[in-house]
Amino acid sequence: MQRKKWVLLKNGSTPQNIKNISAEFNIPPVVASIILNRNVDDVGGFLEPNTDSLLDPFLMLGMEKAAKRILSAIKDKEKITVYGDYDVDGITSTAILVSFLRKHGADADYYIPDRLEEGYGINPAAIDKIASRATSLIITVDCGITANAEIEKAKELGIDVIITDHHECKDNLPEAFVIVNPKQADCPYPFKKLAGVGVVFKLLQAMTLMLKYHLKELYDEYLDLVAIGTIADVMPLIGENRIIVKKGLELIPYTANKGVKAIISSDDIALQSRITTTTVGFMIAPRINAAGRIGDPKTAVELLLSTDDKTAKTYADMLVCENHQRQENEQSILDEAMLLIENDPTYEDDYVLVLPHDGWHHGIIGIVASKISEKFGKPTILISTENGTGKGSGRSIKGFNLFLALENMHELLLKYGGHELAAGLSIESDKISEFRQKINEYAKNILTLEDFIPIINIDSELPTKYVNLSTIERLSVLEPYGMGNPCPVFYAKNLTAVSVRQLKGGKHLKLILSDGENFSDAIGFSLGGLARHISQGDSVDIAFSISVNEFRGEKQAQIVLKDIKKSEN
Repeated sequence: MQRKKWVLLKNGSTPQNIKNISAEFNIPPVVASIILNRNVDDVGGFLEPNTDSLLDPFLMLGMEKAAKRILSAIKDKEKITVYGDYDVDGITSTAILVSFLRKHGADADYYIPDRLEEGYGINPAAIDKIASRATSLIITVDCGITANAEIEKAKELGIDVIITDHHECKDNLPEAFVIVNPKQADCPYPFKKLAGVGVVFKLLQAMTLMLKYHLKELYDEYLDLVAIGTIADVMPLIGENRIIVKKGLELIPYTANKGVKAIISSDDIALQSRITTTTVGFMIAPRINAAGRIGDPKTAVELLLSTDDKTAKTYADMLVCENHQRQENEQSILDEAMLLIENDPTYEDDYVLVLPHDGWHHGIIGIVASKISEKFGKPTILISTENGTGKGSGRSIKGFNLFLALENMHELLLKYGGHELAAGLSIESDKISEFRQKINEYAKNILTLEDFIPIINIDSELPTKYVNLSTIERLSVLEPYGMGNPCPVFYAKNLTAVSVRQLKGGKHLKLILSDGENFSDAIGFSLGGLARHISQGDSVDIAFSISVNEFRGEKQAQIVLKDIKKSEN
């Protein structure tokens, strides 16, 4: 059994603190304990996120200058081009900004690069194409912060560029007309964790305030898309992001957006009793993402800009087909990547897994990198090579800033960018071996072998007799769950494994557990291999979350296993 470290959280959750919070906010002690474990400063604001608590957009460096320039362009009938990215964050950013601009009378179009032909971010050929449209103002969304040469080219062609981005900033920033990015070193904006679509949303807030329109109308029209982009980009659901996602999820079932409506009308999503971050992350976002990964990202943008139901359904159906194809390609790449690891024993000692292969689909390698990183507990970079050049996508683990690692060996790379936990790169194929060596040398100075042991943070003990719909309802005030506010995890000890089965060809683990009086069903997704180590009648301890299992209209609480081990006593 893979070793995992169980850590019982105790961040200020003393019995007295739990009692005080429970009494003050009229919440069950278990909920108070979890809130304390999350280090929440404003408990009232956490429990009841409200759009009135959204920060002043003008606190963000460059915001007023950007908003004034755009409103001036609208007034003077200038041609505006929104330059976006092909992932969900970039697509939702593009859609809400283009929609807002057109609604207010702008001559606005958009440009999203082809992932395979152009790659991530701004490129010189794209600037030429945009210039040929007589564009005088480019607004980047979810990209641009490292495009120094491309911004200079646009300036030479007489085009102003406003950069809106949320990626990490290098020391030498592009000389754009203005940059709006909360991660700029001198930006006083208090919340630094916005998604790209979150930064664009703040821009829309600023322009709405300048136009003296009601913010509620802006929220009702766009917060659902802002929430989808924020969840899909795995931003921490704290601070402003918690407000955005909480309120956005509430809007999705009643959305006015024809495209979102078409997506959630599909059978598998329509059967959901409510829309959660899981629904978005595993059902809605992958369909939007599929266009940019293996198709034309404009399909997804046009879906979200659709003005009639028939057109929206056509685009939504296209995305369903592309997502099925993406899933097949993803499994094929995953199988090939696993073979690379199995056939090369030197990977066992690597701290960072660098996996190159000819012809892998650039749009899918990031998803596979994430799965391999999760499986082995190591930073992982997949590189697809073709015609002497490799394009890579990486995912990291806590404690290893992948962006800084790439920056540390920039001389080996043609291009790079991203975040602490996710980044992309371009490299000459003959330098991949050296890159693998150097990034591992770098990692060995930062990581220890302990860092590779997956940690399961546990909130508290919860006897299985309390796994019921009532407990789930009490815990629901903690939602939305996601990065920064994970679904609560509990532990229970000394249970008897009454039944041990594997499902779906051995992929999943299915147990019936007994505490001596009650029987409970437990499912362990992707934990089927653990069935070899647990036998009927064994006494086991489990780490788990709880969820609602809905089947044929009936709801039951179920245990979702995170880990299982034999009891010590």
